[in-house]
Amino acid sequence: MEKVDPLATESGSSISQDTPQPSLTIERKVERSLVRKLDLLLLPAIGLAYFTHTLDRANLGNAKTDGIEKDIHLKSGQYSLALTYFYIPYALFAIPISLFAKRFHPGNVIPALMFIWGAMATGAAFAKGYGDLVIFRIFIGIAEAGFKPAVMYCFATFYTRKEVGLRMSAWGVTGFIAGAVSGPISWDVFQWTGKPLFGWQYLFIIEGSITMGLAVFAFFWLPRDIKNSRWFTEKEAATSTIRYENEFQERNTSVGIKDIFRALLNWEVWVFSLMGLLYGVGQASSSNFLPSIVKRLTVSTPKANLYTVGPNLVGAVTEVAWCWLSDRYQQRGLVSSGAMVFALVGFICLATVNLTTNSGAGYFFTYLIEIGTFTSGALVPSWASSNFPNNTTRATALGMIYAFTTLGGIISSETFRTQDAPVYKLALIVTGCFQAAFIVLGMVMREYYVWKNTQLNEGKVEFVEGMEQNTEFRYTI
Repeated sequence: MEKVDPLATESGSSISQDTPQPSLTIERKVERSLVRKLDLLLLPAIGLAYFTHTLDRANLGNAKTDGIEKDIHLKSGQYSLALTYFYIPYALFAIPISLFAKRFHPGNVIPALMFIWGAMATGAAFAKGYGDLVIFRIFIGIAEAGFKPAVMYCFATFYTRKEVGLRMSAWGVTGFIAGAVSGPISWDVFQWTGKPLFGWQYLFIIEGSITMGLAVFAFFWLPRDIKNSRWFTEKEAATSTIRYENEFQERNTSVGIKDIFRALLNWEVWVFSLMGLLYGVGQASSSNFLPSIVKRLTVSTPKANLYTVGPNLVGAVTEVAWCWLSDRYQQRGLVSSGAMVFALVGFICLATVNLTTNSGAGYFFTYLIEIGTFTSGALVPSWASSNFPNNTTRATALGMIYAFTTLGGIISSETFRTQDAPVYKLALIVTGCFQAAFIVLGMVMREYYVWKNTQLNEGKVEFVEGMEQNTEFRYTI
């Protein structure tokens, strides 16, 4: 029987040169079968969920180009405020719902959240004014708040630290696809004339209804427990247990108040959360304002939405490539910071280059933004999840990261002011500065974990707290 390091890739490469092989070994053939089944069960369902998440979250940006501000009589600045009111509950509820997912399993929580935000997105089509729009956006924010941390917690439960980065990118690709598809969908729907509703209303109804339908599918499809699932053999269930024990010792699903406070007092959790805020500014700027930014390059609203397709598709491919590199060489900090350099260049160039005479260059800069902005959203949560052995600490950290990412969205929505259109120079420069700060902080944290692994390898520290039974545990860098 061939034995293999359970943290190895399918090609057999080890997690890192500094990490000894765990004491528990498993059969390669069984592990490959297990991972393949997990991919088939988890990735399509989670990918479709994120597809609708991105559609429903970004549809207000497309609706802006179709005149929603005029149709429901929004005053100056109220569009940005509507975005802000979405982000506030999104930030406040990220941690509680993340812990809720730990307690009641992501397979139950994720479909419920999907159905709620789909219903609210559909209801937003019938908003009659600013107040109605804000109410629907608040409830969408509450429902979407726990989605990403619940997914990350789900992946950490089933996959090893070596595997999770690429899976996060595979899930994230559907977000780019949604961004690419939303343009043509918006372009088509906005051409409907002579109908009883405005184009943006049909857009909300279509995308919200798709979400509710997929929520029902996800509820019946997502696995809860490998041991009791009909899809897995006894050997695969046993292999899954060994894989998890080689990664993390604790299997308790209860939520301890002491563990929550211990997580909140952990400075590393706060640094990862700050990183979430920094890359969150760039992600929100791209998601909510890319159609408006691209509109600088054309006077046609439908073309502005279509022009977002190319950058989104390129961003999807490059995110997978970045995350593959990160998994292959186990370099979270280096790869996420390196990718962010592209986004930094894109934002600064869009702010400083005269696009009136250089529209082609301006469009190229939007590609740079998509190439670099979203990779950190996959790698930073994976990085944090890998380095916190305690389940409650991990769930709290993931909730905080996504909460702070949302705070970045608030900063973005407030800096993209109506009076600065169509150039948005101040907002683009501010966003670029946040990306630069992320690059520095990412490299600092990488060097910190290199130092901690050196302490473990030299015997100056015997084991990582929470991994007393596995002294070979090493931090991901």
